[in-house]
Amino acid sequence: MNNNLKRESSMAAVFSKEYDHNMTIEELKETLNESDEFIIIEFEESQKHIVEKSIWEVSLKLQYLPMVIESDTGNESEETKNNDELIFYIALIEASSITEDLPEVFSVNTVQEKDYIEATKCKYAIHISTIFNNFPLSDYQRQLKLLNSIASDVSIFLDISCFTARSGEWLKYTSTFSLPPSLDYLYTIHAIYDDDKNPDKIEYWFHTHGLYRVGCIELEIIGVEDSNAAYGQLLNTCAKLFIQNGVPESGFVFSPSYKVNVCWLAWEEALKELNIDKDFSGGFKDRKDGVHDNPSGALVAVDKKGNYRTLDYYKKELTDNPVFLLSGFETEIMRDAAFEKFEYFLELLNKNKGDDKISFLVKLGYNNNKSNKDLEHLWFEVHDFTKEGYFDATLLNEPYKDLGMHEGDRGMHSIENLTYWQIHTDKEMYNPENIYLLFS
Repeated sequence: MNNNLKRESSMAAVFSKEYDHNMTIEELKETLNESDEFIIIEFEESQKHIVEKSIWEVSLKLQYLPMVIESDTGNESEETKNNDELIFYIALIEASSITEDLPEVFSVNTVQEKDYIEATKCKYAIHISTIFNNFPLSDYQRQLKLLNSIASDVSIFLDISCFTARSGEWLKYTSTFSLPPSLDYLYTIHAIYDDDKNPDKIEYWFHTHGLYRVGCIELEIIGVEDSNAAYGQLLNTCAKLFIQNGVPESGFVFSPSYKVNVCWLAWEEALKELNIDKDFSGGFKDRKDGVHDNPSGALVAVDKKGNYRTLDYYKKELTDNPVFLLSGFETEIMRDAAFEKFEYFLELLNKNKGDDKISFLVKLGYNNNKSNKDLEHLWFEVHDFTKEGYFDATLLNEPYKDLGMHEGDRGMHSIENLTYWQIHTDKEMYNPENIYLLFS
């Protein structure tokens, strides 16, 4: 991470119609004092009013429960305490300051119309910001939980740093995770296209919002015209690699997908190197809105001779069932989420066994040896789950490795191999991240 790049993580929650009220600072104090997750080190009312249309503002320093780390010196009495501290800036604001331009600025595809209408009728909202000081995903979850505890009943949630709006139910449910089930909660990817010039030759511009709050550069893909290639997934993979491993030097070549070599260049340099017209989507004309004018790195293809190309150079590799890197860490937090919310999966499975309108899938990790490394993750359709912890399931895809099983084989598989699950209905697909929608 680069602390020089790091910016604030800002969120807001608009109260629900029933909860909407002029919350006082004393109410905030009472809520904070009820928490057993942190100790209040500093609490100070601010007169700066740096948040738009704020009614009151508070600066808050919290120390989260210390993590005790055993020393490697062999002396059991010698311990190191990792005291995780965060400084939050909390404000009660007029809700209209964030709802009046919401559809034009924020991605609202996960917000139901009734929630949006309710939010526009509410007077008050809570705004909360912080600079991540520890592992980004941990601090993101702490920010979510703090916001949820302060605004206990909300209509919509806004992740201002990545221009994404979600329902109040999403905030309440996601706050129950020990960690969010993916690094992509930290940012969002926007895809902009321009079909005005030539409907048969559409320009696409993919870019991220939110990576600056974790000390990474924002990333983008410009100069592409193929809508079938998995450019969004490529950008997603690179963003996660940068969060975990740090931002490599500009021009450093790496492979986020099989047979695909890329590097990043400053977007101005990329436009020049790729000879992209200034009026192309993602060009200079799109950087003057105060939203897309931050420093950003554009991913470019690197051919065998080291020449820079647009990523359409790899459109075949990124269209024909591409394979992307998935780190062990990402797999582990997905696995944790799958187990953490498995009760939902099991409850629905027991209620709907034999119903051909709903299917239950699990992803299980296998290897052809006893090692837990380099697992191949395979999808199975579940028919039943035994009291002993075994899935009665059919393999849905042919393994790359010699695992002694083939597509279409039905057998018993231990829950210990579980890494993810999905539930498919005729209308929607559900997983540990959105299963609350079926129970709300």
